[in-house]
Amino acid sequence: MGVFALRPMVEWRQGSITLRGSMPTPITYVATAEETRQFEAAAVEQGATWSELMERAGQGIADILLQRLGAARDKRVLVLVGPGNNGGDGLVVARHLHDAGAKVALYIWKRRERTEDEPWRLCRTRRIPELRSEADALQVGLRQASLRADVVVDALLGIGVTRPLEAELAVIVDAVNSIRTGRPAAAPLIVAVDIPTGVDADSGAIMGGAVAADLTVATGIFKRGHVLSPGRQLTGDVLCVPIGLPDLIEESAMAESLSAQTLRALLPARAADAHKGTFGKLMVVAGAGRYPGAAFLSASGALRTGAGLVTLACGRSIFGALAAALHETTFLPLPEQDWGVLGTDAAREVLQQLAGYTALVVGPGLGSEDETKTFMERLLKLDSAKTASGVGFLHVSPVQAAERVRKLGSSVGFRRGAGAPPAERDEAQAKEPSEAELPPTVIDADGLNLLAQIEDWWTRVPANRFVLTPHPGEMARLLKLNDAAEVNSDRLGAAQQAAREWQQIVVLKGAETVIAAPDGKASIGPVGNPALATAGTGDVLAGIIGSLIAQGLEPFDAARLGVFLHAQAGQIVRREIGEAGVVAGDLLARLPRTITELRNAS
Repeated sequence: MGVFALRPMVEWRQGSITLRGSMPTPITYVATAEETRQFEAAAVEQGATWSELMERAGQGIADILLQRLGAARDKRVLVLVGPGNNGGDGLVVARHLHDAGAKVALYIWKRRERTEDEPWRLCRTRRIPELRSEADALQVGLRQASLRADVVVDALLGIGVTRPLEAELAVIVDAVNSIRTGRPAAAPLIVAVDIPTGVDADSGAIMGGAVAADLTVATGIFKRGHVLSPGRQLTGDVLCVPIGLPDLIEESAMAESLSAQTLRALLPARAADAHKGTFGKLMVVAGAGRYPGAAFLSASGALRTGAGLVTLACGRSIFGALAAALHETTFLPLPEQDWGVLGTDAAREVLQQLAGYTALVVGPGLGSEDETKTFMERLLKLDSAKTASGVGFLHVSPVQAAERVRKLGSSVGFRRGAGAPPAERDEAQAKEPSEAELPPTVIDADGLNLLAQIEDWWTRVPANRFVLTPHPGEMARLLKLNDAAEVNSDRLGAAQQAAREWQQIVVLKGAETVIAAPDGKASIGPVGNPALATAGTGDVLAGIIGSLIAQGLEPFDAARLGVFLHAQAGQIVRREIGEAGVVAGDLLARLPRTITELRNAS
């Protein structure tokens, strides 16, 4: 799907469409229906009229269609006209196409005749044929007109849909979509005005049914439903025509669609006299006894994205295997509570070694044991009850302390050893190195599932310290929702709400990954890629984002750029290997190439 606004004076192609006199410019910002109305109202306050905005929209759409049709004379166009401003745009389109020589017909649904309806009056002065939907109860006339048409223009609802389509309109939509079945070899071009009828402009949801368009022409500004699934699967190519909206976009908190043009400037510079310290130090805390691959993928993703030094902190039980596979990584072998299980001692070890690191990734493959939850609480300093020594251990009862000593005595050799008497322990703690503050931290996978078990965790951590990277299931657990379907029903809204409440960056993974910041800013990633629907690709993304933070990017920018690079590497893999059989490791070798292509993009 292509997404463009139009500028004058050149020739270009968009899919099968050749446009002469207009140049595509990628649209960055996307608006909600309410934001769109506010921009239009602001344009009127600054001197435009509503009829002028409608005229600009309709004429812009007609110009695109005339360029698509070539010679318009005798081409058949059916315009579906609804009751609101979207229908008014459609009437303007109909008038301009008629004046250019096309054979235009109108199919009117629920539009009341009003003396002030100038677009309709101008169509009637031209004697453009009309068919009213109430006179076509079985849609026989609609189907016949559609089968004869070269172009069908959907101007029924636009951004006005807020609930499932009523029965009569749903039948009309089904009739339009059936055109391809009736004329599979030469189906008409189906063009949606602003957004296909039945697609929620804010969430991309399908409201009971929706027109499947080949081309959508947005008026004034791009809408969220153009880039959010499942709506984006029904928009076809997307163009945007200017209608004279005021230049307030940069000052708003609208979401943006990620593009190479906006993200290229975020790539860290690579000076000729640079050294490894120039590009930051990242620690990755990942991998447990059963999941060493997650640690490998996260650390490798970080290295392949350009971090100067990556240290992998992992349990001692998997250290040897990972050290044999990761030759460019330094290691911090961690003591284990039990075989493959990190606990309080491991958290303290990480905190004591973090000084000098510019970013941290924690979570991939950690496991979900109770001791690992304690590890997360200790690492993130969520253990609010302190011991008398003030070193930061969780407070335990005498019974719990006895049980802890019993476990130490029966350990399999991965811990530091059995517990010392209290006096000796206090003295040893006093001599231990101080603990560093957490740098900006990416929390992924098991780290998120463990975090979801900690009540009100966000009230006890510094704001803007974490980048959380949940998939929909993990997001549902963090938000205490029933299942991922509740998240996916409004992915952008869920991410923005969570970012505001938690005061952290949220990266909601999936088709069209959403990146949301506490201040309301949000970005929508590239279209989904089935080749990335395989275990471990999220671990790679966590390493990428951590690497970019380590190299000096602000967490929100690192998340945006990281999501884009991850998606672009996935597209390369899809082209070279295919959609099935791809493994997460296939992304790693493509990441440097992806960065180079972005840096050199024109």
